[in-house]
Amino acid sequence: MPAAALAALLVAPRTARAQRRGEVAPGQDSGSARGAKNTGVARQFPSGADCERCHGSREFLLSAASDRNVGAGLVVTRATLSGGPHAHVACSDCHTGVTFFPHEPEAARRVVCGRCHAAQDSAWRRGVHGPHGPSAAPRADCVACHGGHEVARAGFLPTAAGRAEMRRACGKCHAAQVATSQRDVHADTIACTRCHGSHAMRPVPDEATHRIDVGLARACSQCHPAEAASYWRDVHGTTAARQAASAAVLGADTAATCISCHGEHGIRRADDPTWRFAVAGACTRCHAAYGRTYRDSYHGQASGVGSTRAAKCADCHTPHNVRPASDPASSVSPGNELTTCRGCHSAARGKFAGYQPHANPRDRRRYPVLFAVWLFMNAVLSGTMLVWGAHTLLWYRRTLLDRRARGAEAARHAPAGPTPMDSALRGGGPFVWRFNLLFRVVHALIVATFFVLVVTGLPLRFSCAAWAPGLMRLLGGATRAGVAHRTAGMFVFGYFALYAAYVSWRGWRRRGRVRDWFTGPDSIVFRPQDLRDALAMVRWFLGRGPQPRFGRYSYMEKFDYFAELWGVGAIGFTGLMLWQPEFFGRFFPGILFNVAIIVHSYEAMIATAFIFTIHFFNVHLRPDKWPVDAVMFTGRATLHYMEEEHPLVGERLRERIGAAAPSAAAVVDEPAPPPAKWMNVAGAAGGLVLLGIGLVLIGLILWGSLC
Repeated sequence: MPAAALAALLVAPRTARAQRRGEVAPGQDSGSARGAKNTGVARQFPSGADCERCHGSREFLLSAASDRNVGAGLVVTRATLSGGPHAHVACSDCHTGVTFFPHEPEAARRVVCGRCHAAQDSAWRRGVHGPHGPSAAPRADCVACHGGHEVARAGFLPTAAGRAEMRRACGKCHAAQVATSQRDVHADTIACTRCHGSHAMRPVPDEATHRIDVGLARACSQCHPAEAASYWRDVHGTTAARQAASAAVLGADTAATCISCHGEHGIRRADDPTWRFAVAGACTRCHAAYGRTYRDSYHGQASGVGSTRAAKCADCHTPHNVRPASDPASSVSPGNELTTCRGCHSAARGKFAGYQPHANPRDRRRYPVLFAVWLFMNAVLSGTMLVWGAHTLLWYRRTLLDRRARGAEAARHAPAGPTPMDSALRGGGPFVWRFNLLFRVVHALIVATFFVLVVTGLPLRFSCAAWAPGLMRLLGGATRAGVAHRTAGMFVFGYFALYAAYVSWRGWRRRGRVRDWFTGPDSIVFRPQDLRDALAMVRWFLGRGPQPRFGRYSYMEKFDYFAELWGVGAIGFTGLMLWQPEFFGRFFPGILFNVAIIVHSYEAMIATAFIFTIHFFNVHLRPDKWPVDAVMFTGRATLHYMEEEHPLVGERLRERIGAAAPSAAAVVDEPAPPPAKWMNVAGAAGGLVLLGIGLVLIGLILWGSLC
């Protein structure tokens, strides 16, 4: 419709009415009369009926609009406003810019709510949504939150429908925050304004309080008075209040408020296990040094791989009554430590609370005893791997040189047929028994328990590694892995007791020959000859002498033997201490638990690194052993094998080997029948599987050592 026709439609009826009332002279329209009123003559503003004449019909507005863009909010009737707080408010009271017809669109958009809502308008102008910046343009005006004509009454907002409407309004600008809040503990129960306020909203963080969100903390206090009563008296609350009011110096970190730990949106329930992990992480952001020592402790390592039972920060320091240890009211003060520990360790007593959960063994000044233990265990680990690593590399080099030197001759004298995978069965018969059944059973138990202990212990030791939580989940979780770990430990004590009983029984039967166990040529105990053999071995490595001739046990096998005995004692006893801290806390000072953690961890690392590198080299990776030496599985070896590996024993056996027939009874040094084919295959296959698992675990250890 042309603008002139629209003007006539709007003006003609009103002019006729005005003329009948004598407000305008005949021949003068109401528009010109209003023009006169603008110069000082009394004015008459449009009534609701006048506004509804145009805004009551969408079809009319569409025909009149030049761009045919008519929003739903422009169609307004008396029914639109009925029942609302503005039902009896004239249109011109809000749209003060409209003074004539047809009016300009921009004139109707200027809505001044402050004429009736002065207090709210004043608060809004001071808040984050009010006019700011050079242009003084508001970030969000009244209409953006309250809507246009269908404004709800104040009592509507606390209802479920009101909260939903508010979320839709806030979500126009804060979509991510609203979406996150829909998944938190306050979803559908708390309106945005309950925390952020209604009109005087402050930014988060707020520069007016030095970016310390005490305003939100006070809002939280309204619904959580019990927690607030503790918080505002603890070290976080008192410091936050003083820093926000400029009464305390601001350091590198500001005091924690509610959202520092619970977050702003997406708040989870306090009994949600995942939230407890998140809170522990929040604590470490401000308390980095304590965070590092916590992650190195058992509590932190177990939590790092998903344990819901291990203590988190709030379990010891309380959630809302955090105080320094020097405060007698603190949960970690000397007078309250034992009570706090009993929250998880109900039977704790005596010196149990002497355990230092945040001890740093690298801090020589504060923890000299722990530093000495840590330094010693590091020296043992480094020394063991350096010495035996060099020994292994030199041996590998010398073996390759010898194989190349005698390669052609060895090929001419090689026996016909396939070469057994088990290096102990190469060279053909005759066969002799190397180990009896008990030794093989004990060795099988050692292998099985060792792998269980390593696999279940590594995720805890390297909980900082990316692979640790996944491996722990694969094992069924930290609790089940812990049960498997301790069960394997009990089997270790079991086979050790079995072996000790066997040795005692043999000693009783051969009382006259017990001395030979310590000084005889077949002794497992270190003798001066072992030192001479070790030096001769080094000369052979360097090409300066022949290879030494070993008896029943070489110095390397003796080292393995006593390392196993030491490991069972050191790892086993410290493991018992950590498994039953309440019991041992009755007798030992708490600091010994810190010592036990260091010894248990480092001794386990020494054993794991040695077995998967040095020992695997001796039974798998040596060129003359590849792919496996399964003598401990079959219990038997060829005479050729004995003459190469243990020539002093091999010579004695050759003199007597033909005097007796092979026996199925596993009597050491007696002739033995060849092993069944399945034993050869099973021994080789099992050895290769263990080798593969061991190499993967070594890779995980190296990866974990980087974090």
